[in-house]
Amino acid sequence: MSASPPDSLELRPICTPLATTPAGLPDVPGGWTEREWTVEGRVFRFVLPASPDAFLDDAEVHAAFDRDEYMPYWAYLWPASLKMVATILRTHWKPGTEVLELGAGIGLVGLAGLAQGLRVTISDYEPKAVDLAMFNAKRAGYTQASGLVLDWRNPPTRQFEWIWGCELLYEDRNHEPILELTAQMLAPGGTAWFVDGGRAKAERFCNLLPQKGFDYAIFDEDLQPLSKPRVGKYQLIEVRRPGSGSTGEESIR
Repeated sequence: MSASPPDSLELRPICTPLATTPAGLPDVPGGWTEREWTVEGRVFRFVLPASPDAFLDDAEVHAAFDRDEYMPYWAYLWPASLKMVATILRTHWKPGTEVLELGAGIGLVGLAGLAQGLRVTISDYEPKAVDLAMFNAKRAGYTQASGLVLDWRNPPTRQFEWIWGCELLYEDRNHEPILELTAQMLAPGGTAWFVDGGRAKAERFCNLLPQKGFDYAIFDEDLQPLSKPRVGKYQLIEVRRPGSGSTGEESIR
């Protein structure tokens, strides 16, 4: 029996592009496609880039990389997002809870929150990602979503009870901006979930958390506590400020 691929490996199925660009979305390299996922019995239908690798040859992406080392990671579906969706769907939530999703990409995690009755602000550095997530939310009939183009280095003066981020820890240079944003935008008593597919960089991120004044706990996909970050496998890092409530298994179920 072959070993399963690491959770940090992006999914690259061969997809047939749609014949035309859906109304309300821009043309993109490789075109758009439509896919469906069923998680915890709930069906999610999405429009998303048909060939994310096609962005790597795009002149606009090259220019953005030269300006800011930008990479079009938003266009890929990451397997950790499917496991985070399962966690969100299995968790009891107070209706109307306000959530900020960071680095939303195609927006699957945000839609899971909307499906649970939460008020989700779906954010990304890439405007096309925000447009896509809002397109998919509207298409699914969710009216409690809002979109935000967000540079982590320049967060707005607004706070949320929850902050979610999936597959954000792939580069060291992102860690401090994410943590500074969390310190500013996480409401008192709030909780942040940072889901990671098992990248080696996660250990550095966890080591920074106490230095930045946060408590944290780590869980696997079955919500079992982990003693330390692991490589190649899904992990959910739950972050709180000291004194804002317990951080541990009882707060995640």
